[in-house]
Amino acid sequence: MKTAAMLCATLLIPTLQGATPMPDYDPAFPTGAPNDAYAQYFQGQSYLARLTEHADRTGVPIANVTFEPGCRNNWHRHTGGQILVCVAGEGLYQERGKAARWLRPGDVVEIPPDTDHWHGATADRWFAHLSIECHPATNKNTWLEPVSDADYAAAQPRPAQPKALTPREAALARLCGRAAAGDIPGLKRALGAALDVGLTVNEIKEALLQLYAYAGFPRCLNANAAFAQVLAERKAAGKSDAEGPAPKALPADADRERLGREKRAALWGSDPDASEAEWQCFAPGADRFLKEHLFCDVFARGVLSDKERELCTVSMLAAIPGAEAQLASHRVAAEHVGNAKAALDEAEALARAVR
Repeated sequence: MKTAAMLCATLLIPTLQGATPMPDYDPAFPTGAPNDAYAQYFQGQSYLARLTEHADRTGVPIANVTFEPGCRNNWHRHTGGQILVCVAGEGLYQERGKAARWLRPGDVVEIPPDTDHWHGATADRWFAHLSIECHPATNKNTWLEPVSDADYAAAQPRPAQPKALTPREAALARLCGRAAAGDIPGLKRALGAALDVGLTVNEIKEALLQLYAYAGFPRCLNANAAFAQVLAERKAAGKSDAEGPAPKALPADADRERLGREKRAALWGSDPDASEAEWQCFAPGADRFLKEHLFCDVFARGVLSDKERELCTVSMLAAIPGAEAQLASHRVAAEHVGNAKAALDEAEALARAVR
């Protein structure tokens, strides 16, 4: 019954009624691990987190399934039916011979027994739903053919928008967001993906080094430890990752305060010291460290361009609650050094995408 399904949704996700604004993606449940056991039945990357520990006693298995943009499962059917409760992002559901349905958080889909159907993310948005297996003792699943590209394209609620970020930039945004959020499993996946699209070891090290200035040394050190593990695992698997150019060193007699002030002025297009903010007057020590350590010591290392470093900064700040003022400020700097507004919007969405 529809009433029962809606009651189930209300009990499970009381804070997610109604639509979630885009491009933000704010999952309420764990993303879980890559859905490798069922990967052959999906086009694109999905993740699975089983939420009920005692389904054998309650009789209600519930899992959170997450789809990256463009990911969908094959046509399939369940002998006992299924209920989907949409919890984050934007997705699609289609039954054989019917028009596709556009899904947002709070939507509930009741799938009758033995009904051919598929579900997944839209072409340009992440998506997550709870999967509730009906009549689990006797429910059997039959996987059918993949959804064709033509059928998937026809199901879209709007034409897919072209990506504003290059694969390299998208990889930086994703790993910086996961590192700033302290999501080590998500970070390790993002690190592997970044290496696979061609980022060098030293480029990733520079992004993670920069993290100390925005999320603190604990997150910075944990992220680097995770990166070391990823590299060791890839080496053991026979993968060879390029080291890339080493960072530059400043001369011992460098005027770090002046260099940092000049770099900060170059990023924003004006000298912030010309009219000092209240916080600079109140905490001159913090202002000095900001110029000498971040805008001088870090930026002077090279390896990443100013454009890439500000993209990293925006991605980190997007994943840190309470940093909205700093995020707005660094978006100004990021645009000034060449990042397009659409690219920064996309970077923010990627940085927040998986917790």
